[in-house]
Amino acid sequence: MAETKITFIRDLDNMNDDYTVKVSIIRLWKSLSDGNPTIVRSIEMILMDEMSTKIRASVYPRDFQRFESRLKEDQAVYIRSPTIAPNKYTFKISDVTSKLNFHRRTTVNECLHFQSKTKYGFSFVSFETIISATATSNESIDIIGEVVSLGKLDSRDVSKSLHRLPLQIRNLEGLQVNVTLFGDIAYQLISYLESHKEVGRVIVLLQFARINVYNATPSVNSYFEHTRMFINANLPEIVTFTDSLVGLRGLQNPSASLTVESSKSYSEFDDFLNNYKVKNVVDLIEPQEVCRPIYHCRDHLWYSQDIDWYYDACTNCGKKVQTEDLFSGADSGDASVVLKCNGDNCKNKTISSVPRYKIPIRVQDDSGTITLTLFDRDAYRIVKKRARDLIDKIKQAGDNPRLYPYDLKCLEHKKMAFKIDVNSFNVSNNYNRFGILGYTVDSNVIDALEKKLAVEAGSPANADDTEIASHEVSQETKSLKDAISQTGDNLTPTLPDKFEATSSFKYNSPTTVKKRNVGDTIDVDDYDNVTSSTKVPRLNSKVDGNTGLLIPKLEK
Repeated sequence: MAETKITFIRDLDNMNDDYTVKVSIIRLWKSLSDGNPTIVRSIEMILMDEMSTKIRASVYPRDFQRFESRLKEDQAVYIRSPTIAPNKYTFKISDVTSKLNFHRRTTVNECLHFQSKTKYGFSFVSFETIISATATSNESIDIIGEVVSLGKLDSRDVSKSLHRLPLQIRNLEGLQVNVTLFGDIAYQLISYLESHKEVGRVIVLLQFARINVYNATPSVNSYFEHTRMFINANLPEIVTFTDSLVGLRGLQNPSASLTVESSKSYSEFDDFLNNYKVKNVVDLIEPQEVCRPIYHCRDHLWYSQDIDWYYDACTNCGKKVQTEDLFSGADSGDASVVLKCNGDNCKNKTISSVPRYKIPIRVQDDSGTITLTLFDRDAYRIVKKRARDLIDKIKQAGDNPRLYPYDLKCLEHKKMAFKIDVNSFNVSNNYNRFGILGYTVDSNVIDALEKKLAVEAGSPANADDTEIASHEVSQETKSLKDAISQTGDNLTPTLPDKFEATSSFKYNSPTTVKKRNVGDTIDVDDYDNVTSSTKVPRLNSKVDGNTGLLIPKLEK
């Protein structure tokens, strides 16, 4: 075979029948009949050549005996004269539009010298891309992260392929996404955890996974037999990720306590009631310990309009991008604005940005008021519009996009419960502004939290009332965590503590924008950073039926 001319996958030609490809079988499985799982419809493969280009390949029943013993996962082979067919599968593993089918004239021989840049040709998608749901769900993705929470295996379905295991993984920047493993992939992780009870960090790498968007909520799912999972494997990608993780977060191992036996129900009710401490505002004003409590916003929620409501995020890593002027010459006065990102993975890359929500909100219960930050993931669920959509609408009205849009009024006066992150930065610096890890508006969950707080405070409330059957509560999860970290761009912005509930913003109706009444004024004395009545909070100056923007007025 050494003298045979090799054709790369991208050079395949439908007009040529006699050619040879040199490939590694990076995924191999048997496709079973839907009506009868004992019948094998085909042997399916994903092949990769030395240029890391991938293509789908199939062997059909008439040729099983001829090829089955010659095909093994992770084996390199020479394949001569397969036929080229259109790839009509809706789930795409590469941008190659054709596939290979084996037939009686096809030959397969072992290859002992296969060289490529990477063994599996991983093409990782950023967590930011997943969270913002910008990737299409019919294209495969590769993703790597640390397992930080594990749900309960749902094995109620008769078909094992539909058994599912929910979990959450985190990247180096602290972003977290929901993942659901199905069938054999789910049991692969369970088996690993049961046989490695003393393991510290659990790093998983999913190849050929799929983004699933349900109710505007993106997550990552394994996709039938296509998906391959590596757990703490000795791969350069996993080793590099682990080393970077230790450098960033030390030896603290959130994965160390992961066991199938101790994992909690995947229901939102059990998650909020059983997995977290419940605290009031007064307990958080001076944070004493690193924890992730549930904060119960019983009465008011509104946002502050004197701090930016979004930031320009790097599409590679999610960090805030900076702008700088690039001059064409030493003596030139002409300069172009370029984007710069300080992320470790963005060096020597072309940087682009996308606006993401980062809304400072003030929340209040019976004990006090604190500041939280609502990031893009959770903000979208409430606002139902992307930040870029609101910016486009403001620009069309001829206004400054940094001004607060009327659409954010929907954040006011909601009754919610939040998961928040009290980290070491909060404790060591007595910093009482917190990031939101998740939230719920489920009235059953909130009622149960109220009763739990009452019982812990020694109230005469009946503790038995908190035992609400979890199957009576909505299963919709809102626990996908967004961009939260203790420093940098994901830190909750500082807000004046003098902001009181009695001085919440008034909104003018979009249909009556030509008049401003005394009752529609804002008291500037409630803002430490506003020194005169001429400084107005940044609200949009126009309102109409399309833009729905605000017109504030200040009076001293």
